[in-house]
Amino acid sequence: MRVFRSPAFWVILLSTCIAVVVNVYDRSGVGGRNSSLADDRPSLAKAAAGEITILRESMGVSELRGRFRKLGERYLFEEDANTSTAAKRPLKCLENICLQRVVAAMQNEDRKQVWLVTARVTEFNDENFLLLEKAVRTR
Repeated sequence: MRVFRSPAFWVILLSTCIAVVVNVYDRSGVGGRNSSLADDRPSLAKAAAGEITILRESMGVSELRGRFRKLGERYLFEEDANTSTAAKRPLKCLENICLQRVVAAMQNEDRKQVWLVTARVTEFNDENFLLLEKAVRTR
């Protein structure tokens, strides 16, 4: 078998094995990169039990009142407790210019700011994300 004597075969096989091990390590939540977000990820069992509501793709939300906070490398939007909409848990925000402006405003202020947010909901791997369209500080 000439294939087994080829150095290219062994390089490809070894790199594939390393990639599989790294992928399993990252998904397990033990690794440094994803461990801060591992607890925030909804599971299929919780979603099936009705504990977590997955919002529909491209659903528009407007005038959500809440706060932003940083978790690892991401920012979360936490809706105020006294509002009654479908989003009952913190939603991760997708990076865009609107979020960049929110982050800049948060760095200039010492106190917790309340925001009115208009956004689109996206869905990936049974998890919702917010794509901010407009964010206005309130008092």
